[in-house]
Amino acid sequence: MTLSRRSSKSISTSPATSSSSLSPISGSTSLMAGSSETSSKNSSARTSPNRNAIDLPRTQVASKGGCWTCRLRRKKCDEQREGDSCRTCIRLTIECLGWGPKRPEWMRDKQAVEAYKADIKAQLTRAGLIRGQPRSSMLQAQAATAGPTRTRSMTTHRYSAPATATNSPSSSPSLGLGLDFGFSINPYLDPHHLRHEGLLPGVPGASNSHFHQLPSASFSDPHLNDLDLNSSYFQSPPTTTTLPNLGQESNEYDVSAITHFPQHQQNGGFEFNVHPPPELNFPVVSSQNSIQENHVMYYFENVRSAHFLFAVNTTTNVVYSLIVQEPQGAVTNAVCALASLHFTRKRVAEGLEAPDLNPDHSTAKYFYDESYFQLANAQQIRGHYNESDVIAALHLVYFSQMSGGSMDWMPVLSIALDWLAQIGLPEKEDPKSVLSSLSPAAQIAVKGTMWMDIFASLSLMRPPKHLLLYQRLLSHSAWSIDTNLTHSVSPQMETLTGCPDDVMLAIAEISALAHWKSMERIKGTLNYRDLIHRGDDIEQRLRQRPETPIFEEDPPLHPNLLQPSITDIIFPNQEVRKLLASIFRATALLYLHTVLHDSNPGVSDISASVNGVVQLVHQLLPSNVDRVIVFPICLAACMTDDRMHRDFLKGRIQAQDESIGNLMKTRLLMEAVWQKRDIQGGTVDWRETMRDQASNLILL
Repeated sequence: MTLSRRSSKSISTSPATSSSSLSPISGSTSLMAGSSETSSKNSSARTSPNRNAIDLPRTQVASKGGCWTCRLRRKKCDEQREGDSCRTCIRLTIECLGWGPKRPEWMRDKQAVEAYKADIKAQLTRAGLIRGQPRSSMLQAQAATAGPTRTRSMTTHRYSAPATATNSPSSSPSLGLGLDFGFSINPYLDPHHLRHEGLLPGVPGASNSHFHQLPSASFSDPHLNDLDLNSSYFQSPPTTTTLPNLGQESNEYDVSAITHFPQHQQNGGFEFNVHPPPELNFPVVSSQNSIQENHVMYYFENVRSAHFLFAVNTTTNVVYSLIVQEPQGAVTNAVCALASLHFTRKRVAEGLEAPDLNPDHSTAKYFYDESYFQLANAQQIRGHYNESDVIAALHLVYFSQMSGGSMDWMPVLSIALDWLAQIGLPEKEDPKSVLSSLSPAAQIAVKGTMWMDIFASLSLMRPPKHLLLYQRLLSHSAWSIDTNLTHSVSPQMETLTGCPDDVMLAIAEISALAHWKSMERIKGTLNYRDLIHRGDDIEQRLRQRPETPIFEEDPPLHPNLLQPSITDIIFPNQEVRKLLASIFRATALLYLHTVLHDSNPGVSDISASVNGVVQLVHQLLPSNVDRVIVFPICLAACMTDDRMHRDFLKGRIQAQDESIGNLMKTRLLMEAVWQKRDIQGGTVDWRETMRDQASNLILL
């Protein structure tokens, strides 16, 4: 990976120049020091052109004494000098403005002061010194890079920048994904300051924010029809804004300056409108919201691989394209919410951070609310939903699961389901042909919605909402002997989820059968012969499969994104995929038998199915792929009284990081079923237990 970085240069002047009225931001240095020792030496050796040599009497109040840097930051200064710097600034590897009897003239300019403070915050953020702030591996690599690297001179390509915002090449963050977020927000949000300093009025999490106290009905307030992302709670200085210098060369990305690509050239079946310079993996562009960009980078590098649907390159390429098209949109905010949540939970799990006692005011919740707010107003603004809204909604469903079910996923899933009805797909005579004519983003939106709706039916104990549509889309087996898969017009469910099309359809039909059985039993008209006949039909179709299934290949990852190393396991090889398909098939049979015979582990069909699932899971080496088979592990565990099976399946869950995703809640569900059966005896319906004790859980 080629990264651009300006070498640090200390600015040393005599005291005679200390009365300069210029802001130090015009000559700020790059503070990504390689070591604290080097940083200390550099800090001690340099002086600022903006401080006087006369000392002030020191006090213990940060706002009345201390160096000018700490006073501007409103932080307590230790007032312990080392050379021309205080130890606080040396520890943070930031330039100390020193002491003086009166503030320099440039500090009378509020905009210059805010820009300077933002510059300091940006440098601390990029150095990973702000608690709770994602620091992508790319930024870490930049911090460790010794010496300057080759830079590329480009002009800015803006996607949606307002006319009032300016972008100074000397003051723009240069590290990015080829994205321009195009609006002048304060780009250096960090959770600690959001919670405690109240720097951004009206921002969720700020001390004076009332956003979270709004009733849910306010999302449909007719006065909010015009969603303004440049509203006051996003703005730093309101008119022309000069962004802080991060101590790096300006590298702006000009799409038109790149080698011309044919208009319809596609990358893995997906057409991209933005192409990278050939020598860079991550094109570097001007961005007015580096903190949001860092979250996006963190998502692509760390979060997407935690969930099969978002890990595959097909979906990743679509998500990247949508972010490029609308850097301020709901997809971007949903991705940032996941990135912040993932980062925070990892730090808590590793003992680097205490659990957040007020998650409703966290950065992750802030981004979630922004995305939800945009989705809730989409119909009022545009008159309809689009595939971008659906992709964002699917990410918010995943946010609910990653947070352990802390959020109700039904409202956002309903948006995706409403979109399916809105485009008229359920009423089409040949929905499969219509699906093949949709854009890649729309195809992913349809398949992702179908998948989540089917698995939500397990939790809601009802048929999937669009079951008839799914039967028409999935009726032809994904194991079809079609060797010409390169012409496949829409990705298979197996490619996106690990579960073959016909097995996905079987799970949907079994949920519908369970609901039919429940309704017939309530009415007192349940015909067991009819029940068994319906079950036999599903089982027969499940057992029809070729000996040698054919799988789609995952398309190449978009070249703007960080390419995975050979040690990264994101998309399983064909042997693993074949095993995953077999596990899901065996699990569908087990699910069917729990409907036909109730949740009784002693029934031979159920115990045999459990043994089959356990044997297949034994063949799968423990890895992140275990997150794909949460449903098989949970169902098999709930349907066994065998102590060895229980311990083995529970161990596979605990071997993963339970702080990420719904694994802990899944394990607690398994243990609740065991406890009920062991103490009370008799039939314990695992779905009823999930409904009663594991709210908001989807076994994805």
